Amino acid sequence: MTHALNRQTGLSIIEIMVALVLSLILTLGLVQIFTANSQSFRLAEASSRIQESGRMSLGILSREIRNADYWGCLSDLANLNSVLNNVGDVGALLRGLDAEDGTGPGGSDRLWLGGAGGGSEANVVFDPAAPAATMTVDDSSTLFRGDIVIISNCKSGDIFQVTNDPGSTGSLQVNYNTGGAQGPPGNSTSTLSRQYSDEPEGGALFRPRQQRYYLSEVGGDRELVTDGVNVTGGTANVGSFSAQQALVGDVRDFQLQFGRDTSGNGQINVWEDPLGLNAAGNLQADEAIAVRMSLLIRSPRDNLTDGGQTYCYPGWLDCEGTPGLLSAAAAGDTFLYRVYTTTVSLRNRN
Repeated sequence: MTHALNRQTGLSIIEIMVALVLSLILTLGLVQIFTANSQSFRLAEASSRIQESGRMSLGILSREIRNADYWGCLSDLANLNSVLNNVGDVGALLRGLDAEDGTGPGGSDRLWLGGAGGGSEANVVFDPAAPAATMTVDDSSTLFRGDIVIISNCKSGDIFQVTNDPGSTGSLQVNYNTGGAQGPPGNSTSTLSRQYSDEPEGGALFRPRQQRYYLSEVGGDRELVTDGVNVTGGTANVGSFSAQQALVGDVRDFQLQFGRDTSGNGQINVWEDPLGLNAAGNLQADEAIAVRMSLLIRSPRDNLTDGGQTYCYPGWLDCEGTPGLLSAAAAGDTFLYRVYTTTVSLRNRN
């Protein structure tokens, strides 16, 4: 009995090696499962971030496009008279829609949208005859020297620059003299097209608004940003572009097309890339009743794909019917890409 127990004092080298191999196999399996789960989690997280960025970008731009070319109760800008000196970018204030093709990072487009900047700033109480160059309003708290405003009675209107400082002094008088004390652009005349207090509809003051939406690139990263032509007086430089504001990150490309109604039947006859800020581009934009846009969104992190991912961009291309239209990320690029495309009607032109 003692002799039998002495022969069971340990494990053989073969048994140890078998146990180690089995443990190694089990460990490798667990590592592989962990790695796959980790990659799946990172991929799901990246897809969620991309979807959030895409939906947010389309939401912001769609809302702004739908509201473009809204001028309050003044439906036809042909009835708006400008007394401003046409200096710098102030002329863009009366453009409801414009775009630039390929002027942004990576050949991306820029979108310009204009219209009224919200509710009225004040209502006209008394508007004496020329050459008084002044009017009385019911509330001047938001009006300052240098502000560019539109006065309208819903049938016609004038756009001018405020030359006094009612918001700071508490005066209800709003002046629109000629001269440069208020800064550019200044008024070319102190005579408006009509006396608004004599009209049954009266008159209201509101601000025009012109915003740009485009991509900005810093350190290889791109984001959707906005700025606008400044129409607020005080210490700001009226007519210059306001400070750039970031909207959505990880937007790699932004492409636009205008749907034109060239026959006047209220239907889109042709889709075209923007022609730019010129006479031909202005005509094209004025005939546009819809805008379609496509954004290429990239994941914040890399190492999510095997590299060289292909995608159909812009999204209105028929890549399935013509595979050669497929775009591809650079070789070795392991970021995840998604394309978001939509079409938006300009409801103020319907």
